[in-house]
Amino acid sequence: MNVTCSMPISHWIGLSAGALAIFCAGLLAGLKLARGRRNGGSSDFGGGSRAVRSPDLYIGNLSEDVSGEELQKQFGKFGDVKEVRMVPPRSGENKAFAFITMGSVESAQSAMNGMNGREVGDRKIVVSEARSRRSGGNGGGRRGPRR
Repeated sequence: MNVTCSMPISHWIGLSAGALAIFCAGLLAGLKLARGRRNGGSSDFGGGSRAVRSPDLYIGNLSEDVSGEELQKQFGKFGDVKEVRMVPPRSGENKAFAFITMGSVESAQSAMNGMNGREVGDRKIVVSEARSRRSGGNGGGRRGPRR
């Protein structure tokens, strides 16, 4: 898109040169962000539409009331569900999470794309590729490193 103007743009929109530079930087950052999302970048919920490499998925932000059977039913729309492992919330917390193993990488990709950000129970869930404990970074889950 080409835009031409006979007067300086700073005069046209009433901004000083410094304010115009800040405005343009923000505008360009916004365009890059929008282009990344349109081309498969991450969404507001972790996971987005990145390519998965394994059939194992992490499902977060689950209500305590959601059962493994409900997840099996919802994710089964995208392919064979081999296993559902529910992890209940710790005392004082109200968010559970789960791990689901799909029958193939392709069905895991479809399930992630189709379910991430969807409402299950009374919450929008987060679906992403599950990471192994070895590559998780802190070595011990939510509590931190094991001693």
